[in-house]
Amino acid sequence: MADDEIKVKKERDPIMVVCFIVFILTVCAISGATAYNNFVKADNSIAVNGNTVSVDYTGTYYDYFGENNSVVFDTSRWSVADNDKILKSNDFTARSKSNYSPLSFTVGGTSVLTGFGNAVIGHKVGDVIRVVLPSGEGYNAASTKVSAPSSYTMDVTETLTAAQFNSLYDFSLKGFKEIEKSVYGWPAVASYNSVNNTVTMNYQPAAGTSYKIIDNDFGTVELNVTSVSGGKITYTYAISDYTVVSTEGTEKFIQMIKVDLGTEKFYIVSVVDADNNGVIDGFFYKTAEERYNQDLYFEIKIVSIS
Repeated sequence: MADDEIKVKKERDPIMVVCFIVFILTVCAISGATAYNNFVKADNSIAVNGNTVSVDYTGTYYDYFGENNSVVFDTSRWSVADNDKILKSNDFTARSKSNYSPLSFTVGGTSVLTGFGNAVIGHKVGDVIRVVLPSGEGYNAASTKVSAPSSYTMDVTETLTAAQFNSLYDFSLKGFKEIEKSVYGWPAVASYNSVNNTVTMNYQPAAGTSYKIIDNDFGTVELNVTSVSGGKITYTYAISDYTVVSTEGTEKFIQMIKVDLGTEKFYIVSVVDADNNGVIDGFFYKTAEERYNQDLYFEIKIVSIS
């Protein structure tokens, strides 16, 4: 190699070394900034009182979302609401897709249940939190759980408001109509009274016959007519195919079954099986709305904190 070439190479080597060092420092600076933004900074962005937090959530009864026996009563996720394979509560109503979005609230505020809001404290974006709110910390009403009588008696005729009739039978009545299956399961003749905007139901059950009034994912409910006499109908309840979620002695708590007869509405919450042979000896029901006096399970994912 010529002396001039060696001289030029020696002059270039320090420049290349300096450039390489500058390059390495630049890469390290960028990597360090990225690591800070993605990890260190995120770790410091935890929810505290006063923050506005946005979350996706799913609320269930009986257990956490996705677990055995869980029943969804509320969610911010359309993918959950629109999935018919996911069991929803009796009163769950799917809203329009545009209304499904993360829920925003102020930590420490009063816009959400206290236990729900406190669950996000100390957590960061991306965290998934599970929390159960005992019935006393959820939606509460005066105790309405009662033991059902062994048999029921009602009049052969019953008067409903037009609004009650429309809600139960999903059509507006003018004149009269034979109803093949009333909410009690047995046939009836419905007559509209335009003067007071009411509908008179003339029920026509047959003694000794069972009428199915509910047959859904929560169970089957039948009314067994024991007699029709003197303008009165006497019947008993038969409940089957229910799902037991817990047991206390002879009382089996079940996934609630909603019974809506127009003039009364209640939720069957447990059955009594004294002999543990699958034949119920009675049941308990509540008249408060479904979510009241229930343990509430929430799965919450933090979307943003500001």
